Amino acid sequence: MPVPPLPRPDVSRIVGVDVARGLALLGMFSVHVFGAFDAAGSVTPAWMFAGGRSAATFAVTAGIGLAFTTGGRRPVTGRASAAAVAARAGVIALIGLLLGYASRAADLDVDVILAFYALLFLCAIPLLGLGPRLLAGLALVLAVAAPVVLYAVRGAFPEPAFDGDPTLTDLVTDPVGLLSDLLVHGDYPVLAWTTYLCAGLAVGRLDLTNRRVAAGLFAGGLTVLSGTWLVSSLALFRYGGFDHLWHAEFAGSSRSEALWDTPDGETWWALLSRAPHSTTPFDMLLTLGAATAILGGSLLLTRSRALTWALSPLAAAGSMPLTLYSAHVLLLATGALSGSPDLLYALMASGALLYAVVWRHTVGRGPLETIVAVSARKARVAATPQPPEEPDHPPVRLGKQTE
Repeated sequence: MPVPPLPRPDVSRIVGVDVARGLALLGMFSVHVFGAFDAAGSVTPAWMFAGGRSAATFAVTAGIGLAFTTGGRRPVTGRASAAAVAARAGVIALIGLLLGYASRAADLDVDVILAFYALLFLCAIPLLGLGPRLLAGLALVLAVAAPVVLYAVRGAFPEPAFDGDPTLTDLVTDPVGLLSDLLVHGDYPVLAWTTYLCAGLAVGRLDLTNRRVAAGLFAGGLTVLSGTWLVSSLALFRYGGFDHLWHAEFAGSSRSEALWDTPDGETWWALLSRAPHSTTPFDMLLTLGAATAILGGSLLLTRSRALTWALSPLAAAGSMPLTLYSAHVLLLATGALSGSPDLLYALMASGALLYAVVWRHTVGRGPLETIVAVSARKARVAATPQPPEEPDHPPVRLGKQTE
């Protein structure tokens, strides 16, 4: 008997989300090309403006995409939905672990994020049925509490035996170390980064076509960002927290490095840092606010047809983030133009935008996105209960028998 049609999300593609994701991609490209500090030891503009914020926006929009594929404003839960999310996570993990070979061989300072994303998706399965308010509240609580818990329990988790991005080999030779890396020791620890996924799920359950919702996201994100920046500035510079952080975590380093570099986490003073990827309450709230404001601003801008057309290359790139992210890792692994970062970034960004526009208009969905979508659809179909088959002929009803 034919398989019944799958439930379709109640949202169409939201261009503003794609634009925000496209901006996040270009920001991640810049951080990976230019790094955090230049040869003189000064922080780079890429790290100053995109460090941490682009990855957080990438994670939040991943949560939004997950919300879209599980029903949008009317969540679709159950075994079939969980199977689809798990299949999606499995394919993304496989791609990430394969990219780990290229990153490790080239000794890249990229820190491939995809394996972490895969575990985040698995952790999201129990959260799919929650409403937006509860998810938003959970995101704010996690932003503050999860970094503290992370610092408290990190020593209880074994250090991974591998050095660099995880690979399929590590999955076999050091599975405990791999899980430990993904949960607490890696650059995107799932224990804390669930914050961004909860925020994305919350946003994805809203009516993103509504102007008031978009304006609320923009204003709310700016409020969290500016409020956190003010409180962290007071804690660091008015009440002496920065001096404690500098002496405890960055002895012998410059004050600029102490402000912008990730502390080792040897002392609890590290929790005062607001540096990108420091995974502290200040860092989590700053990047969460920035991601929300970027998303809200993108939604507002794309309400204009003229601006939507002007931003269409960004939207095209944002519609195939997995493909373009993977391609940029492979390009960096070749070492091409490594001595000319300005030219490398210009070619990488323009090439990604051009490829995305051409592919989007000639083929449609990105190639790796197609693989993920097909795998998720097959898993959903396989987990969907099949109705009992009807007999070819109606049963024969026998009359009452007498003895």
